[in-house]
Amino acid sequence: MATNGICSNSARRLPGVAPDLDWRLIRLVTLSLWPPPKPDASVFLQSCSPRSTSVWSHPIFMKFARLFTLLAAAFAVTALPAQETVPVVAGASTSGVKGPVPGAMAPEFSVLNAKGETVRLANFRGKIVLLDVSATWCGPCQAAMPNLDRIARNYADQGVVLLGVTSSDTRENYDGWIARNAARYAFAMTFDPAGKDGWKNSVFNLGYGVTGFPTMFIIGRDGKLLETKTGGGPGDDFRIDYALARAGVKVDLASMPPEPKPNPAEPKTIPMVGKTPAMPAVKAAGATVPMVGMGAPAPAAGAPAPSFVPAKFGSVVAGQLVTDFTVTAADGKPLKLSSFRGKPLLLHFSTGNGPQPWLAETAAAYRAQGLAVLNIFAATEREAFDAWRAKNPEPGFAVAWDPAGKAWAEGVTNTAFGVGMFPISVVIDSTGKLVSGSIGMGARAVTLAKAMLAKSKEVKLTADDAALVLDALLAADSARAAMPAATLQPMPGAPAGGGMMPAAARLPTLAAGAVAPDFVMNNVAGKEVRLSDFKGKIVILDFWATWCGPCLESFPHTQGVAAKYKDQDVVVLASGTSDTIAKFKEWIPANQSKYPDMVFTWDPNERGSATFDDRASSKLYRVVGIPTQFVIGRDGKIAATIVGYSKGDVRSEGALAKLGVKVDPAIAAEGEKQLAKAAADELARAAATKEAAKNPAPQFREVYGKLKAGEPVPDFTAQRSDGTPVKFSEFTKGKTVVLSFWSAGMGLPEASQAFNDAWAKKYAAQGVVFVGVGAYGKREDFDKWYAINGPKISFPVWFDPAGALDRPAKASDQMSDEEKAALKAASSAYYAKVIPMAFTGGVMAPVPNNYVVDAKGNFLGFFLGSGTQSVESLGNLLLRAGVKLAPEDMPKKVFTAAETKAAPPEAKVEMLKVGAVAPDFTTTDLAGKPVKISDFKGKVVVLDFWAPWCGPCIASMPHTQQVAATYKDQGVVVLGSCTSDSRANFEKWVKANAEKYPDFIFSHDAAERTPERASRKLYGVSGIPTQFIIEREGKVAAITIGYMAGEVLLDAALAKAGIKVDAAILAKAVEDQKKRDSR
Repeated sequence: MATNGICSNSARRLPGVAPDLDWRLIRLVTLSLWPPPKPDASVFLQSCSPRSTSVWSHPIFMKFARLFTLLAAAFAVTALPAQETVPVVAGASTSGVKGPVPGAMAPEFSVLNAKGETVRLANFRGKIVLLDVSATWCGPCQAAMPNLDRIARNYADQGVVLLGVTSSDTRENYDGWIARNAARYAFAMTFDPAGKDGWKNSVFNLGYGVTGFPTMFIIGRDGKLLETKTGGGPGDDFRIDYALARAGVKVDLASMPPEPKPNPAEPKTIPMVGKTPAMPAVKAAGATVPMVGMGAPAPAAGAPAPSFVPAKFGSVVAGQLVTDFTVTAADGKPLKLSSFRGKPLLLHFSTGNGPQPWLAETAAAYRAQGLAVLNIFAATEREAFDAWRAKNPEPGFAVAWDPAGKAWAEGVTNTAFGVGMFPISVVIDSTGKLVSGSIGMGARAVTLAKAMLAKSKEVKLTADDAALVLDALLAADSARAAMPAATLQPMPGAPAGGGMMPAAARLPTLAAGAVAPDFVMNNVAGKEVRLSDFKGKIVILDFWATWCGPCLESFPHTQGVAAKYKDQDVVVLASGTSDTIAKFKEWIPANQSKYPDMVFTWDPNERGSATFDDRASSKLYRVVGIPTQFVIGRDGKIAATIVGYSKGDVRSEGALAKLGVKVDPAIAAEGEKQLAKAAADELARAAATKEAAKNPAPQFREVYGKLKAGEPVPDFTAQRSDGTPVKFSEFTKGKTVVLSFWSAGMGLPEASQAFNDAWAKKYAAQGVVFVGVGAYGKREDFDKWYAINGPKISFPVWFDPAGALDRPAKASDQMSDEEKAALKAASSAYYAKVIPMAFTGGVMAPVPNNYVVDAKGNFLGFFLGSGTQSVESLGNLLLRAGVKLAPEDMPKKVFTAAETKAAPPEAKVEMLKVGAVAPDFTTTDLAGKPVKISDFKGKVVVLDFWAPWCGPCIASMPHTQQVAATYKDQGVVVLGSCTSDSRANFEKWVKANAEKYPDFIFSHDAAERTPERASRKLYGVSGIPTQFIIEREGKVAAITIGYMAGEVLLDAALAKAGIKVDAAILAKAVEDQKKRDSR
C-alpha cells in the first residue's frame, strides 16, 4: 500500500493492477507521510521499509487474489493411483530396519483377534500366509479390501491364509471396523497390541521394517518370507495372484492380464501423521470429505488441458465395467449396482444433507427415455439417511445408503472408484460400463452431468440442456487452446516476479490464439448482451469493477481508442465483474456520458451471490487481476491479453495494428514494443516463480501488528446473530481458536463456508472452535447475509458493533477543508474501535483474514484468504496448537519454528537532518563503474533513493526527470541510488527504462537489503522514495519523502539549495504541502 506515494512493499505486485477482489476497505484511509507524524496513522498495514516484507507481497496474498480462478478448477477428479501406500513417517517413528529378505524366516509375532484372543504366526505353519499390515484410517488399505477378499476366497482351499493386521491404530477403531466388516470379508482381521501410540515398539516396525501401509508379506509353508508387496487401491491387484503361483498355488493365470511390471514412480507416499479413524464428522452441505491418499497429481506445466468430460473417473477408465457393489435400499433390503443393468444410470453420491436439487429435475426430464437415477448417501450414518427419507418420502428417484456409514474409506466410493470427495456424479451405461464421473456442485457440475449423459449416447438431451453443454464444450476448447501459451501479461515496466504467486498454482489466463468464450452480460436497459453479438467486429473486452482504481484510471484512454477506431469496426465492451449489480446500476448511468463510445455491461454472477464463482472473468477467461483487456479479432480469437494500465500504455493500439486496424505507425510500433516487453517479463516472472517454488516460503506470519506468537491476544466484545453481546475470551476459553474477519455484508464464498464448517466439526473433539466476525458493514447487511448463510454453517458468526463508517456523499475533491477535517476525525474514531484493527493494534488487512489462538489465549499466527487455498497455513498453525490433523489435512510442508521466526526488526536509525553534511558512499552504475556523491562536488545533487519494485518511486521519476532537465543548466544533478534490491533487478530495470530518463545517473548499492545499505546506515531512510537535496558545499538543504501526482515539492526543495525556481511553482508547492498536511 502506498501512502502519499510512499512505497510499502505492496508495490511489488504489478503496479496499476488491482487484484480481482474488493479493495474498498483498504483504500478507506490515507496517510500523509511515513514515518507517521501521529499515533493514529498506525492504521496502515506496515511501514514502507524497503527491508520489510509486507503481507501484501506475501505469496498467500497473491494466492488469495487468485482464489476464484483456482475454484474454477475445483472439480478435478481426485483419484487413487494403483498400489498407493501411506508411509510411516514424522508422526510415527520408524526403526530403520529393512525387514526380512526373501528366504529369511519371517519374524514371529502375536496379535489379537476380535474376541481378544492371541493369534500367533506360528499357528499357521504349513500354510501360505498372506500377512497384510494396514490401518483403518488408510484410504489405500480400505480400497484394497475387496481384492483381499477375492484372494482369500479363491485360494482358501489350497491352504492359503490371508491374515490382516490393523497396526498403528486404536483398539476402538479396530473394533468399529470389525463391527462393520467382519461378516463382509472372508479373511481374519487382527489387531496389533502396540496400538496407535506404540508403533515404535511394534514388531511390524522393528521386525518387519514396515514403512508404509498397506504392506503385504507372502510367507511360505516353512515360515520363510517369499515376497513383499506394497501399496493398495481399488480393483483387482493380480500381483498377489502371480506371487501365489510362484509359491506353488494353482492359479488360472490365463484368465488374468500380464503381471504388472514394477513402476519406479510407485508406490506413492502420503505423510502419516496425526492419524485419525476413517470417520470424519462432516455433515455440511457441499462440504468435501478428502480421503487419505486420494490426490491425483496436477497436470505438468504445459500439458494440454483435460477434456470437458473426463475419460477416467478415479481408478475406473471410461468403457470399463464398474465393479458391482451392494448398498442398502430405502426399504432396508440389499441393492446391487448390477440390478440397474439394461438402463443408463445416473449415480449420485451425497452426504447427510442429501442430493443436489438438480438431481430430481434431471430424473423427471429423462425418465421417459429410461434413465435410472440413484442417489447413495455416503459417509453418512443411517440416522441421517432415515431423517432425510422422512422429509422426502417421494424424491422422484431411487435412494440408498452405504452401510459403511461415516467410515468413508470402507465405502463404495473408495472401494469401487478410489474417490473420496463429495458430491459425486457418475454416469454408467446400460451394460454397466463407465461413461464418466465428476466431483463437485454448482452450475458446472450440473452441466458436466448433462454432458456425461449425452456422451452415453443413450440419452438425448433437451434443447436447453444441449445448448448449455455446447457452450461449456466451446469454453473447454478455448481453455485447451490457451494452455501452452505464456499468459499473464504485466503492464510495461513491471519487474519480474512482482510478488506474484507461482504460476503453477493457477490455470493461466487466456492468451493469444485462444478462442474467446461467449457469455451473457446485462446492461442498464435490462437487456442481455453477448460477446457473440459483435461477431465480425474487433472487440476489446475490458473486465473492470467500480471499486478498481486502475480500471477507472484507464477509461479515458480506452474511450479515446473506442472513438478513434470505431469507424474501423472496433468495439470496446466494458464487462463489469467482481462487484454487485447495484453498484454497476449506480455507476454506469452516472458516468456513461464521459465514455460514450464504450459499451458498458456487467456479469450477472455478482459478488456475494451463490453463482459468483461462475463469473466469466474468472471461470472462462481465468483473469487474476483487473483491469484486464482481451483484444479479440474478427475470427473470434484472442490477439492479445493486456493486464493493468499506466499512463503511456498503448499496448491495445499495438494489438489493433496487428489485426489490420490503421494505427499511427509510431504508436503501433511503441505498442508492439510494449507487448513484446510484457511477454518477456512474463517469461522472466515464470522462471522466477519456478525457482521460488523449489523452496516455498511459509504463507503465515508469527508477528502481525502488535500480535506476536506466544503472547496473549486482546479481548473484544461482539454481537451474536441475535444481537446479544458475546465476549471473545469467555466464549473461547480453553479452546484452540481460528478467528476470521470478513465483510459483514458479503461474508465468505459458499465453498469457503463449507470448508470452515467441515474443519470446525472435524476437530471439535480436540477443542478447536472456528469463529467468524463480520466487520466493516451495517447490521442490516449482516442480518441479510446471516439469514441466507447462517443455517448452512454450525460455527458461530458474530457482528462487529462498530458497524460501517458513515461516509459523506461528496467526493473528496468537492469537500471544504472543514468537511475534510471532520471526515478525518470521524475516520480516526471509527478505525480506533472497529474490532479487526483493535485486535491487531491498529493494522488493517484485506478481508477475509485469519488468526489462530491456542488454548491458553496466546497468538500463534496470521494468514490471509479462506477455504482450501488457506489449508497450508491453517494446517501448520493448528499443528503448533497441538491439534492432531487427519492425514488428508496435513500441509505439504510442515515449517519449523526456526523457518518461520520473524526477522528481528532493524534498529531504528535517525534520519539525517537538514544542515548535516551528506555522507559520501560508493555505488556502481550500469557499466560497473564506481559512483560517489563527491564526484559531483560544486553541483546541487538530488540523491534519490529508489528500488525497481517500488511503485511510487517509479511514478515519481517522470517528474524528477523533468526537474533534472529544467535545472541542469543551474548545475543540478539527479543521482538515482538503487537500494534494497538485487543487482540483477537493477540492471534489468535500467536497461529497459533508462532511455526515458536521460538526465538520471542510475547506480546500485551493493549492500542491497542488508543493514549496511547507505540509505539506512548513513541517511536513516525508512521508506522510499526519499530524496536528499545536497547543496554545493555538501550539506543537506532539504528532504522530500514520497510522491503524489502533480506535486512540485521537489522544485521547492531545490530553491532551498539556491536554485532559481519560478514563483508560481513555489506557490503551488505551498498548496501541495497544505494538502499533505490535511490528509
